[in-house]
Amino acid sequence: MIRKLAENVFMLGNQYFNYLLVGEKKAVLIECGVSAGVMSFRQDWQKLSRPPEIKTLVAMHEHFDHVCGIPDLKAMFPGVPVVAHAKTGRVLNKANVVKGHFQQDEQMSILLNNWGIIRDIPPTPQIDCIPIDEYVAEGDVIPVDGVGNLKVMETPGHSPGSIALYLKEEQLMCLSDAGGYQIRSDFIFPIYFQGYEMYLESLNRMSTYPTQVLFLPHGEIWTGDSVHLFYRRAREAAEKAFNCIRRQLDEGLNSDEIEQRLYKHYYRDGLTIYTPDNIRLCVKLLVQRTQECL
Repeated sequence: MIRKLAENVFMLGNQYFNYLLVGEKKAVLIECGVSAGVMSFRQDWQKLSRPPEIKTLVAMHEHFDHVCGIPDLKAMFPGVPVVAHAKTGRVLNKANVVKGHFQQDEQMSILLNNWGIIRDIPPTPQIDCIPIDEYVAEGDVIPVDGVGNLKVMETPGHSPGSIALYLKEEQLMCLSDAGGYQIRSDFIFPIYFQGYEMYLESLNRMSTYPTQVLFLPHGEIWTGDSVHLFYRRAREAAEKAFNCIRRQLDEGLNSDEIEQRLYKHYYRDGLTIYTPDNIRLCVKLLVQRTQECL
């Protein structure tokens, strides 16, 4: 799936993992996805009549579904540096974390193969760390040849190492998971795994930037006036989840009961590309982070 989003801005990948190319002759590749996602990216890359030279790979945060594609992307583009936040780099230098990441990555490859999204199951990298070559932080810029500068913004709330990127010239916002996971375009899984209040703060801050293209790593891409609709739905989804958990706690339900209800509510449609255990951990974090605010 190749889609032009703006001048010298293209999206590649499949409906579950989106990759963004920004640049004309020399480009930045934003989002690194999973091994299965890179297989779809590679197919699209081979269809480009004039593929740009990739100068930078950007990992938007440290979760497995945003970094496990890095080894295959590095194999495609040897010598190209991977850029991320320092907190992402510290997490990806832990062997036990990386091992768990690629266990999830392998399960996702099997599922997407079963669904016919990819034709073959890619081999699982046998590595102890995912090296980050260059670190970026709030206020830094990533230059893009012939286009402008991608502004780096820290977006805590989903994870400590989360960043967003903004290209003023095209009013393009790369939000990563700061607004949640799109189960469907009208059904968002709020993922304030680090903290509820900072999640809303990051979301509200990003929504103030004039945006004609809102690039998200999973699901629908939002453009024009519909961008405001996504931000509204993302805020409402987080607030609804928080209030739902608070109400059930007030009613005397224990955490296990609440987590089971949340799991049944959210684990459907596009979210089922993740393992049940993964989503059970996610809803457990939502309950914990809600309790911390009460």
